Amino acid sequence: MSRVIQVFSDYSCPFCYIAEETLSRAVQVAGGEIVRRAWLLRVDGPPRLDPVGEAMNEGWRNTIYPMAERLGVEIRQPSRAPLTRMAHEAAAWARTQGRLEEFHRGLFKLLFVEDRDIGDVEVLKELAWKIGLNSSVLAGVLEGGEMTDEVDEDLLIARTYGIKGVPTYVIGGHLIYGVQEDQTLIRAIETAREGRFIGEIQKLPNLPINITKAKQDR
Repeated sequence: MSRVIQVFSDYSCPFCYIAEETLSRAVQVAGGEIVRRAWLLRVDGPPRLDPVGEAMNEGWRNTIYPMAERLGVEIRQPSRAPLTRMAHEAAAWARTQGRLEEFHRGLFKLLFVEDRDIGDVEVLKELAWKIGLNSSVLAGVLEGGEMTDEVDEDLLIARTYGIKGVPTYVIGGHLIYGVQEDQTLIRAIETAREGRFIGEIQKLPNLPINITKAKQDR
């Protein structure tokens, strides 16, 4: 069976950031190739909830902070809810430069540790420079929309799979939703590799279409 672990996430999602810790530990134990795919919690317009309003504060107090503490993840509630389309395009470019993992982790830390605006091209350029990439080239790539198709393809794959939220893992042709304990992911990776699966997890149909062609025909 395939060793590929597809991970759909968004850089404005605190659960996606927390999930990175358990995924990393699981892959260290069970192996596997991580393929990261973009998903957008918000396409445009203002956030549905005030990022520092009482409803959001309550969610952080009651759910996010306790979960992060239990899993050993440093996290802070950000004062902003940035649009992340440009961040995903920047990450897609970092992949072409062989530096996706550093850029990916850096984006999460910028928002959820440093409270920086990852929807700001200058912040993205700064991150590129810090990990040894050419920030001026990145600016040109973003301005020219050179990574638009790559992000669109991820979003189309997510729709084809019927993904409604993140983080979502695709392991062995099955969808697994939400933050998972590392032992759960280890078991999923190992059993998928053996050609079987466990639990009440949604089985995916085979992709019925050529993704690139579908993207062109939309």
